[in-house]
Amino acid sequence: MNLKLSASRLSILLIALTLFGCKEQLFDSPVVTTPSAAVPDPEPVTNTGPSVKWYEDVSPVVPPVSNKKPVDPSFKRGNTNPTIVILGSATAEGVGASTKSKSWVELMKTKLKKDNKTVSVVNLAKRTYTSYHIMPSGTKATNRPAPNKDRNITKALERKPFLVIIQLTTNDINNGYSDQETLRNYETLRQMLVKANVNYLFAGPQPRNFNAKSQRNRLLTFNEKLIKWDPDHVVDVLKKLSQQDFKIKKAYAYTDGRNINDKGHEVVNGYMFNAPLFKHLLGYGPVNP
Repeated sequence: MNLKLSASRLSILLIALTLFGCKEQLFDSPVVTTPSAAVPDPEPVTNTGPSVKWYEDVSPVVPPVSNKKPVDPSFKRGNTNPTIVILGSATAEGVGASTKSKSWVELMKTKLKKDNKTVSVVNLAKRTYTSYHIMPSGTKATNRPAPNKDRNITKALERKPFLVIIQLTTNDINNGYSDQETLRNYETLRQMLVKANVNYLFAGPQPRNFNAKSQRNRLLTFNEKLIKWDPDHVVDVLKKLSQQDFKIKKAYAYTDGRNINDKGHEVVNGYMFNAPLFKHLLGYGPVNP
């Protein structure tokens, strides 16, 4: 009888130990689940507002703040006032603006005056001009326009400027001139400016509603070459003014499909003022908040 009880107790003990062992094994084993549907991890939030692609961007270009100091008097170079000379074609002349006062050159004059920057701005730009029209007097090139001695680099340097701004937009491409020859002309202009110890800025090309896609693509190609050629002295306005196909954005387009309207001129003026060299020379700081 005692043996039977002992066996029973032993059986109960073995059962208890078995159950206990199973619980230990389940506790130590990893939990594996098979979800009915995978849920992707949320992407990190980097911008709470909608992203705007470059070809959709029509936000204002805000000019920088004046440092409230006069322009360096050494920039006068014998002139009554420090002088900036503009060379270029239609946009620099003011084509597309509803009134002369809304062209980018006149907007520049207005802001400089408002900021008490006593500077003379001489505009020698003329519509239809190419890089050949502003080459040094006496330059000759077969089947290419001769320089206009009243509106070229030679005349500009006669005005003893401290800064020359050159804005030729699309006419070289429209006339079929190669990028190589246009850049060769630009290099001649640059060498003359450097030799005369004159600061300079070259504006890049603007978009244009060329029928040929190849011509519109050349705008981008030439712009990239220009920036690579002289990155510290190029004002890059192409993408800001362009649609994805490098036609002019409707917000900035003048009716002729070649030039920019009042808002487009505001963009160019804003980019000129925000160019690091321009800010350094004229005394401007950070962009307005």
